[in-house]
Amino acid sequence: MSYGVELRPVQPWDLPTLRRWRNQDEVRLQMVEQALISPRQQRQWFVSSRERPDQQHWVLWCRGQRAGYVNLKGEAHQPLQGQPVADAGLYLGTSSVRHPMLAVAAALSQLDQGFDTFELGCIRTLVCAGNCAALRLNEQLGYRQHRQEGDFLALELQPADYYAARERLRRFFR
Repeated sequence: MSYGVELRPVQPWDLPTLRRWRNQDEVRLQMVEQALISPRQQRQWFVSSRERPDQQHWVLWCRGQRAGYVNLKGEAHQPLQGQPVADAGLYLGTSSVRHPMLAVAAALSQLDQGFDTFELGCIRTLVCAGNCAALRLNEQLGYRQHRQEGDFLALELQPADYYAARERLRRFFR
């Protein structure tokens, strides 16, 4: 546990809550795939994701409650450890523990996993060009715009940029 949050691997009993959050317009409309997810589709995703060594999926917990979802996905179908590039995704759910710094805490925990635990070479993310809050957060984390893909901006984060940003942000969690 760090930054006041904890990342726990997704379990079957988390799926209804994650699906409810994922299907809310506030979350869904910021994603590349914006279709509503059925319980069957989510179960299929869960089963297939558990068989993928190149992916990690976590539920974000804060003060004993589910608060969001975080993932890292490598590019090669091999263990995530040491991959040169991985994609990152996260969303916050509706909860009584939601606060202005929760997204920062979630992202710091995710990126610590990516760079410190899995020793990734670079982390990428796609952000809807109109999602100013997410763009601002990612800029604070050290991400840099790489290219535009339709309505989305592709951002990249190098370890050195992240570590410099993390030092500036850690003071909010002491």
